[in-house]
Amino acid sequence: MEAKELFEKLKEGAGFELEFENGRWHGWGAINRFEECRLGRMTQTWYDTRHYPEKQEILESLPWTKVAVNPRNPRPDEYPTEDGTYITMLDCDEHSVSINYFKDGHWSWYHKTHVKWWMPMPDMTDYEIENK
Repeated sequence: MEAKELFEKLKEGAGFELEFENGRWHGWGAINRFEECRLGRMTQTWYDTRHYPEKQEILESLPWTKVAVNPRNPRPDEYPTEDGTYITMLDCDEHSVSINYFKDGHWSWYHKTHVKWWMPMPDMTDYEIENK
C-alpha cells in the first residue's frame, strides 16, 4: 500500500493527522477524534454501535506487519527486528494510532503496554515532496 492510500485510510478510520517537523514525521489519531464523538454520541465509556465498528474495521484491515497476541505482555518475536519508524495502533484508547519509534528493543510510546498492531513507516519520499 502506498503512503498516500495508507494515510487516507488512517484519516478515514482514526482522523489521523500527519506532519513533518524537525526532520521527523509525527502523526496521531483515534476513533474518538471524529465530530460524531465530540457531539456526545460516543465517549470513552460508551461507543456508538454504528460508528465504532465501521472505523474499527477500516483500521484493523490495514496491512499490519505484526499483531501482538497479548499486547500487555508481548513476546520477543512480536517486536520489530530493526530500529526505525513505525506506525502503531493500540488495542485500547479507541484504537489510538501514532507514529512510533523503535530503538534498542523499546517503543518510544507505550512500550509493552497496548501496542497490538504495527507496520514500518512507508517510503515518504514522494509524499513529502507532494505535501510540503
